[in-house]
Amino acid sequence: MQTVIFMGNAFLKLILIFSIAGLLFSGYLSYYNVFVGGCSETIISCGGPDQVLIFGLPTCVLGFFMYLAVSALSLIGLMSENKRKFLKIIFGLGLFGAAFAGFLSFYEIYILNINFTGIPACVVGLVIYAFIAIISGLGLRVAKKTTIN
Repeated sequence: MQTVIFMGNAFLKLILIFSIAGLLFSGYLSYYNVFVGGCSETIISCGGPDQVLIFGLPTCVLGFFMYLAVSALSLIGLMSENKRKFLKIIFGLGLFGAAFAGFLSFYEIYILNINFTGIPACVVGLVIYAFIAIISGLGLRVAKKTTIN
């Protein structure tokens, strides 16, 4: 029988902290985009009327659900014995989120030439997803496989 022995839950706890920060961040932006009509005049800016929509939704709403998935997976991973499996999934989501936010950052800043009044939201999302990917990648390297008879 093969099992994964993990030296503590520190990596999943850190991922949970960053994913909750992402939930708060994207929830804030989602509220302004959906209920107020844009967030071009907030501290963290998301392009105003030129913002990118996917399936008719602001990208921050999609980011919210990705952060929600990472939060749920990290919580389940903390309770699971096979933490490596959850770290692999979270690592994939972190890479996808970083690539997605990186593309949107490039697109909004250089292609659409949006004049941001604050920090571009996609850049902040990129940083959070990058931290999630790095932390989960480090957690995968630390996880040790051993055989128990």
